[in-house]
Amino acid sequence: MTATLGSLRALVLDDDPVYRHIVTSSLKRIGLLDTSVASDLAIAQGKLEREKFDVVSIDVVLREGSGLDLLKWIKAHQPNLITILVTAGSNTNATREVDALLLGASALVLKPGGADAASRLDKSFKDIIESILQHREPVHIAAATPSPGKQAATGLNDLFPEYRELIAVGASTGGPPVVQQLLTSLPMGFETPIVITQHMPTLHIEHFANLLRDRSGRKVSVAKDGERVEPGHVYVAPGGLHLTVKRGGNLLTLHHDHGPEEHNCKPAVDPMFRSVAKACGSKCVGIVMTGMGSDGALGAVELRSKGAPVIAQDKLSSVVWGMPGAVVQKGAASVVVPGSEISSWVSRLDLSCSKMSRVSGDHK
Repeated sequence: MTATLGSLRALVLDDDPVYRHIVTSSLKRIGLLDTSVASDLAIAQGKLEREKFDVVSIDVVLREGSGLDLLKWIKAHQPNLITILVTAGSNTNATREVDALLLGASALVLKPGGADAASRLDKSFKDIIESILQHREPVHIAAATPSPGKQAATGLNDLFPEYRELIAVGASTGGPPVVQQLLTSLPMGFETPIVITQHMPTLHIEHFANLLRDRSGRKVSVAKDGERVEPGHVYVAPGGLHLTVKRGGNLLTLHHDHGPEEHNCKPAVDPMFRSVAKACGSKCVGIVMTGMGSDGALGAVELRSKGAPVIAQDKLSSVVWGMPGAVVQKGAASVVVPGSEISSWVSRLDLSCSKMSRVSGDHK
């Protein structure tokens, strides 16, 4: 039987009584069966050990300790809990909040302000929880794309010919740890440049790029407008701007697009995918990871129309199978694989530096 909002119990961890009340009230308004509160880590962990909960709202910054400690405990002992970080969004705490996302928190919610703050908070909680519940339902989609299993050994030449100029990655809810796993699992000599659009509040983008750089040992940075694409580099879309790619001869450059939101997101995956399809044709790879909504699906169709392969994360390993599921539903996935296997597919792109030099414009 599929769970509904009215069947769920939530635990709210926050050491500020005002915010405990705000979050608890919001969860009640969207129809949760019951809520309980905890003012510190010990109380929260004790309640989780004694009672059954489905959702945990976590304030990352506590007067004593960090919500990260509870998140680590949950991932070790109750990994199926829906874990939502609730933050005021200050720059001081942004690194810890990105750390929590990399640890595998389901989602991050910014505490809204203004006259409509309550309704916006309600919508954020409702959208996240319902999307995750929907993800846990059985899925029945006609097999429009090959799955990796047997094809992994035989279909690589079709999917990944001699080399690729660029890898384009799109991700949203649950994406940060999968992106991190991709970058840390690729061989250190892997030279194909990577562009990433991760749905994330603007405040957290720079910290996300820095943590990816530190943990992967790769050259990771927020993409600059007009910057040249270089071998071995990873570029993250900036906050509040779409990231696009353009070609000039053998040279690929990155550009900021100030156009409107797409799928209520900015940056969005579709503008990046469209530009990559136009700039690189078949000599690129699209990857769509876990995330709410359908951003990336239309762009994936465009990539496939140019002959480029698209890798979609499978449902079982996704926090929310919205974005990759939409790619599969449109028949735009070349393969559907667990998040942990994306790097093994991508690492089969054997791109030498000499070939890459022609792409970056250094060949003479």
